[in-house]
Order: sequence, then C-alpha cells, then structure tokens
Amino acid sequence: MFPIQTIDSYTNQHRLSLGLRPLLVGELYLTRKLKHPVYIFKDGTFYPVIASGTVPTKDQILILSKHQYREVYVSRADAEDIKKNLETALIKITRSLSVGNPMENGAKDIKLVSLHLSELYKNPHKDELLMTQYQSVQNLCKFLIEHKKYQPYLFQSLLSENFHFTLVQPMLSSLLLLSYLQSIHLFHDREIENLFLASYFKDLGFSMIPSGKFDLKTLTTRDQELFANHADYSFDLLDGRIPLSKNHLTMIKHHHFMNDKIKNYLVKDQTTEEAPEIMFGLESTLVSVFDIVVAMTSDRPYRKGMSLYQSMEVIKRMMADDYPQEFKALVIFFKQFFKN
Repeated sequence: MFPIQTIDSYTNQHRLSLGLRPLLVGELYLTRKLKHPVYIFKDGTFYPVIASGTVPTKDQILILSKHQYREVYVSRADAEDIKKNLETALIKITRSLSVGNPMENGAKDIKLVSLHLSELYKNPHKDELLMTQYQSVQNLCKFLIEHKKYQPYLFQSLLSENFHFTLVQPMLSSLLLLSYLQSIHLFHDREIENLFLASYFKDLGFSMIPSGKFDLKTLTTRDQELFANHADYSFDLLDGRIPLSKNHLTMIKHHHFMNDKIKNYLVKDQTTEEAPEIMFGLESTLVSVFDIVVAMTSDRPYRKGMSLYQSMEVIKRMMADDYPQEFKALVIFFKQFFKN
C-alpha cells in the first residue's frame, strides 16, 4: 500500500475527479491487474492507496473496509475491466453451482450477486443488467432450496463481508424468508421461489435515492420521505420487466406496510394519527417481517442495530395476534437457524 501522499494540485484534483470512477471496495476482488492506482477520497483530497501494475491483496481490501471506506476510486479503464470481470464471474458461477463444493460455490455466488446489485443500482433501467440479476437470483434460489443445510453458513458468510447495507439487506432478508418458509412446510418450492424473488427485488427502488443519503447520520423529513417511497420506486422499475405476477409486484409495492405500526410502537411519545390499517395476507406479512428484522438488527449510520431478541419483541406486537402459530414458528426458526 502506498504511503499517504496528498495530491495537492487543484488541476490534478480536477482531472482525477473527472477521470475516476467510484467502485465498491468488495469489487476490488475482481481486479486482475491495475492499469492505474486505486484512490480514496478524504477531506476533499484524493489519496493513492494501491499501486498501479499490482493486484489488490485481500489484506489491502480488508484494511480499506475496516477503515469504513465503502467506495474507492479507479480509472475508467480499470472500472470497465472490473465490471466485465464481475459479470463474467457471476455468469460462470451461476452456470456451475452444482459442480464442486456446494458450500464454497454458494458463498461465492451470493457474494457476486450482491456485488452485481451495485451495478444494477447504477443503471436500474438497463434491461440486460436487470435480467442478469433476475436469472442469477432465480438460479441461486433453486440452489438454496436444494441445499437447506448450508443456509445458515451462507447467511453468515455474506454478513462477514461487511458490504454496505443496501447490498446485503435484500439477500439476507430473502434468505431468512426462504429458510423459514421451508421450515413451516406450507408452501411448494415454486411458491417459495416467487416469494424469494419478490423479497429480493423489493429494494431496487434504493437506486432512485442519491447514494450519499444512505450514509447520513441525521435524516431530514425529506430524506425520510425519500426512503419511505423506495417501495413505490421498486414497483415502477419492475412492473412489466421481470416475470413476477401482479400479486408479487403488489407485495413489493407495499412491503413497508408494517412500518408505520412499528414506528408508533417504538416512538413512545407518538402524537400523530396512526396510518390507516392495511390488511395483507400471510405471504406479504412474512416478506415485510424478515425485511424489518434484518433492518432492525443491523447498524445504520444514524442508529445502532438492536438484538434479535429485541426485534422479536417488536415483531410479536405486529403479527402475533393475526398469526399466532406462525409467530411461534418464527421464534423456533430463529433459535434453530442461529443455534451455532
């Protein structure tokens, strides 16, 4: 890694800001050989941290991640190479999941799918990117259904990557949903697959929110509205573009229907009128519940995550009256899923 050297020429800063492209730290794993240095941006200045002509090492990437550098900056040429390498690697692992060690293949596939999601966030209207994601996630779902015993490991494997929450929230919540649905034996594999896909793509509307908003420590009322509207954005982006039924698209559009109830419960001095009650079925409730559990138990820039036990106390108030048996099954499921 370079010693920190300030690039203090305004001309150079201007040139770099025009010539560089932001890249998720995790995408550096897809680099074969850098044509130009990798930079971080700190206090209004670019700093080179990985030399040109090298391949970023795992230790270098982990150091950057440890110091909370979610994004680094690379040249256009390196960004294009990494983008191609990512898509090639994703297609390759998608086609060969059943060849070799299934646990290693599954962990690699989940990681690549999540990294590729960042490309879709950048270009949500590009049909080719959307269909690559859809086909990869659909194939991954079939693999997860077939290899139930690996699901807890794959969940923890993705969690350990320390990716930004916008990339892991869709997969983590969907993996838990799939595993729970299998555990209660009420749904056929095809039904589980469709619910998994709906759950995964429900947050595509994140792509319509400026990326800087996700790392704010204080959210304005306008910011909160922007986040609250992402479900509508997801519906608009997906309607007619992927083979999900209208029922599943409706689940996506309304997957935050429990949030107002939760806010009223968490905010003890709530004085505003409660939102009108919206009635949805078990499937919609479960999609929402697992999204909420993963969100509540993970850290955000503006708050610390709560424990799983604390989150279940909240969920109990939201669903136990309408679905008492399913809530009991949920408690048992979590005990089994995280027993190791």
